[in-house]
Amino acid sequence: MLMRQTLDYVFSNAERNNPKSILQTIDNFVLESGQFLMNVGPEKGEILKNHLLKSEPNNVIELGTFIGYSAVLISSTIGEKSQLTSIDSDIHSIEIAKELINFAGLDHKVNLMHGSAEEIIPKLNFNADFVFIDHAKKKYLSDLKLLESKGIIVKNSVVFADNVGIFKDEMAEYFDHVRESGEYLSQNFSSKLEYRNNIYDAVEISIKN
Repeated sequence: MLMRQTLDYVFSNAERNNPKSILQTIDNFVLESGQFLMNVGPEKGEILKNHLLKSEPNNVIELGTFIGYSAVLISSTIGEKSQLTSIDSDIHSIEIAKELINFAGLDHKVNLMHGSAEEIIPKLNFNADFVFIDHAKKKYLSDLKLLESKGIIVKNSVVFADNVGIFKDEMAEYFDHVRESGEYLSQNFSSKLEYRNNIYDAVEISIKN
């Protein structure tokens, strides 16, 4: 499978315990192989990194783990005592991501949880300073509202939603909630689809009032 091929390429070409080398190696694999991986990618990844550095979160939630690219990016950017909880319903993604995160030397900062967001979120007992949403697009709004209803998102929590440009037709209700409800201060950042410089994409970054 493609995820396993990517991981094997990383093991052969990246430097262990070097997150920057690992992310660059994944990017190189995509460009050299012509395969498409739905990672946040380097361009939007830089936006994500900058907002993590700005907000200095203690607890981060990621909805959608995939191979662990963004988990490595996030956990290598946040403070040494900060924690990332990454949720995915695909057990194969969780297994691949665990290997990648261990190779990056970041397993002490990442809690991988297998299950749907609807199953996992009610079990969480902490406030999230930062939420990265990059899973099923039709779940963005419902899972955000679930985080709100459980008191996990609090004042000044940052919600970073990926792929809201290429999937903008599916985002109308999400946009309405974060832009018009009065609950968030929200801003849209234009970018390109990961590894596809000719395709428009965007991220929506919303701060809880």
